[in-house]
Formats: sequence, structure tokens, C-alpha cells
Amino acid sequence: MLFKRFIAGSLLPLGALLIFLFLFENRIVLPPWLQVAGRMHPLLLHFPLVLLLIYGAWVLFIPKNVIDQASRQRISDWLLLLAAFTSVSTALMGLFLSKEPGYDPEALRWHKWGGIIVSLTATGWYWFRIQIEKTNLATVSLAILTVVGILFTGHQGAGITHGQNFLLAPMLPEKQPELVAVEDAIVYTHMVQPIFESKCMSCHNSKKAKGELVMETKERLLKGGKNGVLWDTTDPGYGLLIKRIHLPVEQKKHMPPQGKPQLTEDELSVLNFWIKRGASFTAKVIELPVTDTLRQLAEKIFTQKEIEGYDFDAADEKLVRQLNNSNRVVFQQALESPALEVNFYNKEFFNSEQLKELLKVKEQIVSMDCSHMPLKEEDLK
Repeated sequence: MLFKRFIAGSLLPLGALLIFLFLFENRIVLPPWLQVAGRMHPLLLHFPLVLLLIYGAWVLFIPKNVIDQASRQRISDWLLLLAAFTSVSTALMGLFLSKEPGYDPEALRWHKWGGIIVSLTATGWYWFRIQIEKTNLATVSLAILTVVGILFTGHQGAGITHGQNFLLAPMLPEKQPELVAVEDAIVYTHMVQPIFESKCMSCHNSKKAKGELVMETKERLLKGGKNGVLWDTTDPGYGLLIKRIHLPVEQKKHMPPQGKPQLTEDELSVLNFWIKRGASFTAKVIELPVTDTLRQLAEKIFTQKEIEGYDFDAADEKLVRQLNNSNRVVFQQALESPALEVNFYNKEFFNSEQLKELLKVKEQIVSMDCSHMPLKEEDLK
């Protein structure tokens, strides 16, 4: 078949081109149309992976008596040919994509090597398939090596796109958010930086710096990217960052890009008011006026963190209901929280026994309002 011969004949020149571009990539300037081809790399990279896995399963696990030998060989040849062709094509597109600014060459190195080795292995597998398929050991060994290469290359690529240890993250201990009291909180460290880490750094880190912007350190934040500095308090719009995060989601320059986790209303407000107040990296929350919007946001955020940080079990609901009466109210601090708060009313009905009854839920009580109650020294104990 002419089409099959064309694809098979293109494998060697494409493989040679791949090696040439890899060896001399620092001297190559890509035209715009090849940049478009490079951006198709994420779109097509799944095809060779699936085809290689299907081919391995076909050769190793499908009984030979299920289908006649000629048909079996034809299907086998097509699967491996398409896998080899798409592997080399995808690796070429990956090289084109790597020429765009914003990628760390060190981070790309192993991903490139892995992609090239997998694609050349698939090409060699196709050309020597007859000899390889004669022995089950050779086929199994090559299939295992190919799968290992695919996993390694995919892991490296996922690290560039989604951050380090993306593949193994579910198996690793989850990083717990730092619990800090409002009095000790620093606006940038405990309010602003967590937003950058969760919503911005997957695209703006030292391994993948989109727009030449890295947001991992104070120095890199102040430096900005290829479009300039991130904020300018003399600008009526307060600079690039504020403008980008408030663009409509469907616009190309909106940040974070459409399809990525978007900023919440509270996160937008934190960034807005932090920059409007001068974008200090050292200011403490407690130094802000009580009426300041950023201070109020901080109290809301850190109260929620405290709620999330409780490690004791909730009290029995029936017991909590029994403890409520006309002058003592026991209630949950927040929905889904095990913490309880207690308020006392009507001082003429107050007595020490009402305090002692609360010992049944002493582990869950985190706040108690006894203002205007006739407390005795024994009650305070």
C-alpha cells in the first residue's frame, strides 16, 4: 500500500531530523508556523503512548489462533508503524515547543532525552519487528523497557507542566497549611504567598517561566517578566497583575488562564488591597487598622484555618442539645467544625452548677462568653 510505504519511508528521515535538531538546537531559529506545530505537542503526545501499549498487548496477550496469521501480522505492523510515526512526530513537536521562552533547559533535558529514546526505540522496533517477534523474551524485554521509558518521560513532562512530583503527589504526605494566629501573621507570607503558590506558580516557576516570569521569590516577583513589573502603585490600575486578574476569563491575557483554578473573591480582594497598601513583604496583620479591609479579610482567613486545624472529635449532638437552656447556649463554632462556643445570659439565673455541667464537653469548648455573670473565684478555676 502506497500510504503505508510513505509513512514507513518517512521514519528514517524524521528520526535523522530529530537527532539533528536535538544536537544543534541552540543554533536554530524557528519560523512562526513551526511554533504552531510545536504547540500541538501536548495534543498529540497521547497517541504514540496508547498505540505502543496496544501493540504490546496485541503481541503478548492475544492468542495466535484467534485470527489468521496474515491478518494478525497486518494489524501488528500497522499498530507499530503508527506508534513509531506518531512518536517521532510528537518528539519533533516537543523540540519545537522547547524553543519558546520560559522553559528551564535543565528541567527539559531529561524529558527531551526520554522522548527521543522512546521515539527512536519505536522506530527501531518497527524496522526489526520480524527478528524481534521471533522470540517472546526479546518482545517482552523491549515492551518493558518502552513502558519504563514512557513512564519516565511522562513523569518529567508532568513535572514541567504541573510542578514537581505531580505523578507521585497522591502517595506523598500532603503539605499542611501553616497554622498561625492573627497576631503573628505577616500579610505577604501568610496571605499573599499562598495565593501565588496555589494559583500562579504552576506556570511561573524556575522550571517553566511563562512570559519570563518567576514568582517563587521576592526578588523575582519585583523583577517581573517580559511585559514589565507586576505592580505599580502610581498607576491608576495598580499595574499588570491587578489588570490581568480582573480581565474576563475568556480573554487570552486573563490570569490564571481559562481552564486553570481561578481566584476566589477573597483572594482577589487580598491581592487588590495588598498592592494598594504598597505591597509590603514585611507588614504584619496586627499593624493594620481594625477597620482596614485587609485586616478584616485576615481575621476571616485565620479564623477559618483555626477551625480546620482542630483535631478532636465532635461532641454528641444529643448531649449538646441537652446542655442548651434559656440562659446558656451551646453551639458549633462553624458548620462541619467540632469546636463549640458557649454564651451565658440572664445573670440572675446563673449558678456554678451550670459551669460544671459543661465539663461533659470540655474538650470541644474553645470559647465561652461569661460577661456580666456573677462569677466567683471557684467558678474561674
